[in-house]
Amino acid sequence: MSQTNPFAGILENWTKGFSQFQGAVPGIDIDSLMKAGQANLAAITEANRVALEGLQAVAKRQQEMAVAAFGEIQETAKTVAAGKGADVFAKPVELARDTFEKSVANMKELAELAGKSQTEAWGIIGRRVQESISEVQASAKK
Repeated sequence: MSQTNPFAGILENWTKGFSQFQGAVPGIDIDSLMKAGQANLAAITEANRVALEGLQAVAKRQQEMAVAAFGEIQETAKTVAAGKGADVFAKPVELARDTFEKSVANMKELAELAGKSQTEAWGIIGRRVQESISEVQASAKK
């Protein structure tokens, strides 16, 4: 996955545009505003990267689960076809119970995987919000 910043061109133009106002408005530090904007874009980019990687991990794991499930279906069909007497009825019930339990475990695993990446992505945004608050407080003291 490419690590280039998709906002690099926009950021460069924005920086050039705001640099002309440096010192023009008393009490406003344009450099600080530009740095804050850059940090905000960097945080959003990083959070989006983390979220995308989490989504890719969930999709990959779903694919692995589907392949395993189809393999189990084939084995079940062979087992049932080879069964005789009471085994013909007992095996499908046992296999259905096992399949249900695996499905519940798989759903839980996928939910935890998705939740982990979302928590990490929101953590990035939350840290940036805290930094922004600190920056505003520091500039207000000047």
